[in-house]
Amino acid sequence: MANLYDLKKFDLNLLVIFECIYQHLSISKAAETLFITPSAVSQSLQRLRNQLNDPLFVRSGKGITPTTVGVNLHHHLENNLNQLEQTINLTNRSELRKRLVVYAPQLFITPKTTSLIHMLLDDSNLQVEHHDLLASGESIESLLSYRKADLIFSTTALSSRATVCKRIQELDISLVCNENHPRLASLTTTKAIMQERFTYYICNDQGTKSFQSQTAGMLSDRKISFSSDSYIAILNVIQQTDIIGFVPTCILEHISFQNKFRIIETPFKIPSINIYMIYNRVNLDDPNFANFIEECERNNIIE
Repeated sequence: MANLYDLKKFDLNLLVIFECIYQHLSISKAAETLFITPSAVSQSLQRLRNQLNDPLFVRSGKGITPTTVGVNLHHHLENNLNQLEQTINLTNRSELRKRLVVYAPQLFITPKTTSLIHMLLDDSNLQVEHHDLLASGESIESLLSYRKADLIFSTTALSSRATVCKRIQELDISLVCNENHPRLASLTTTKAIMQERFTYYICNDQGTKSFQSQTAGMLSDRKISFSSDSYIAILNVIQQTDIIGFVPTCILEHISFQNKFRIIETPFKIPSINIYMIYNRVNLDDPNFANFIEECERNNIIE
């Protein structure tokens, strides 16, 4: 790790001026390139000479030539200055971004969201970092305004001048039980379904809470036997017991859950849930991110 205190004491501009002199082997041409006076270049070179205790350049005929210390300094600086330029140059943001932070619900395996992740992973130089949106305890507004997230998937839409919010999918929800549930054949009426025990997903997500409120209106006296803030735990309980619960239908198509659950054909219509993709509008200034959004639109991932 760099010694930041020592770096603070050192004028890094001296290294830029040195490199310019090295490239031109001329103080006057270096001054012209940097739009400063030859006197300013000479003074900066003298300061660097004093700090490194070496002349760095010596007279050679009508010009100058670097000393061995000067040559070694150039070899170290060449790549480092190029990397520093790429880091601070806003026009090269596509080279700067190496990590994309995504916040999404736990079960991030809907067909469209999976396609999105695959598109991102096509870039071998990009690291995708996923966080559980509901477990973070932070609002979408906070995650975006403090630049903690590049991309957010949520069941709650966000309207703001600084952000872009697009619906990517409407999720169908099914009431399910394990594949060997002893009373599956009889669960054809609301009365019969109400005799069963239910799971309940604990979360603060407004979209999920809206869904739960609607289902509570249809099944107002249902018996909640297992509650959890882990959707994986809920799926495991449904699979291993006779307790039933609501899950996104597309999850049942995933290879990990195939043939482990049965859909209960309810006499009432189960509400759906929308999934939104949200990001800061300023992210579109990054060519890589902008290309990703355009590809989403071309592939009809964004509605």
